[in-house]
Amino acid sequence: MRFLQQAIDGTIDIIGLVPSTEITALSVISERYETLAKQYDKDTLEFNREEARNKLLELQTLEWTSKQKDAVLAEVERIKDDKKLEGLISFTSTRGITIKASQLSESIITTEYIQRFNDELVALGANQIEVELLKTSSRNGVVKHQIKLKDAVTNTPLVDVLSEGEQRIISLAAFLADVTGRTESTPFIFDDPISSLDQDFEEKTIDRLIKLSEDRQVIVFTHRLSFLGIISDLAPSVEQINIRQEPWGSGEVGEIPIFGKKPDTALKHLQSSRLVTAKNLYEEHGSEVYYPLAKAICSDFRILLERIVEFYFLADVVQRHRRSVMTMGKIGKLVKITQADCDVIDKYMSKYSVYEHSQSPQIPAVMPEPDELNADIDAVLTWHDEFKKR
Repeated sequence: MRFLQQAIDGTIDIIGLVPSTEITALSVISERYETLAKQYDKDTLEFNREEARNKLLELQTLEWTSKQKDAVLAEVERIKDDKKLEGLISFTSTRGITIKASQLSESIITTEYIQRFNDELVALGANQIEVELLKTSSRNGVVKHQIKLKDAVTNTPLVDVLSEGEQRIISLAAFLADVTGRTESTPFIFDDPISSLDQDFEEKTIDRLIKLSEDRQVIVFTHRLSFLGIISDLAPSVEQINIRQEPWGSGEVGEIPIFGKKPDTALKHLQSSRLVTAKNLYEEHGSEVYYPLAKAICSDFRILLERIVEFYFLADVVQRHRRSVMTMGKIGKLVKITQADCDVIDKYMSKYSVYEHSQSPQIPAVMPEPDELNADIDAVLTWHDEFKKR
């Protein structure tokens, strides 16, 4: 260290102390470092620190991003899902739905549909009801239509003007106008469609249902005897199924009641089924068990005699559940009635009336034995067959 300091200070002659070869080597090293120093000076002048800093940040960002690959990809998918949901939400805008629904309504509630509605009113006997079908408004995706009175000064609700039956027949017309306008033969199921209707509307509705059944299946539920009687007359081939009520509930399919059958058919069933059962009980257990069954058979026999009078003896001119008197092609059949026919009807109507109506306990009705009851039914069926052939 002292040597170097003396050399720097000039107090020692370094040439005299260091061999020439070492001096040469030092000169080479000195020149090399001098060159490097100059290059560093030059690089310092050309170096862009800001650019280098930005490049460093970019590289650091790439490094961080590569480490966050899974999280970044998950976020990308989330953003895509958000965009997709935003698009779907736009489809649910009530304004768009309202516009589309209004357009569909214009194409569905067409002039043809309105004409079908008016035609149905005529077919159902309601053409005297001055109403029309109009579109009223579109809001929140719902297009509303209303049946209004024609040329009404005020917008009075139909419920305040029309009867319940008129409202029902108009609703039925609108429904039929809709479904009959489709290409497919849509089956119909009606639950007591004539409820609240008067007889005019009732008969027109039945006519319309029978017409509909020509090219599609029509199922009607009803508990009205008048409906059953009319449809049996107008469409004898219609299949009838009786649903009865049991202690456990309703819905059991059972035998059609006698008032729903043709009188002669019901009478033959009464003889071949119920009377046979009653006779077996009579022979096995005696009159006490037989009595209630026989009384019910006698009562039904009396009812069927009345039906025979309506359908055949009086040629179906007048019927209890029908208001009109049907004379076309029928009135002439009455001339074939003879006194003997009247005697047969009088005889059995009088004999079996006691089982249909209550009797004084002082003069109780004696129940006919099975053979007697069977003979009476045979006699009426024989008379009936002969009478129909005249």
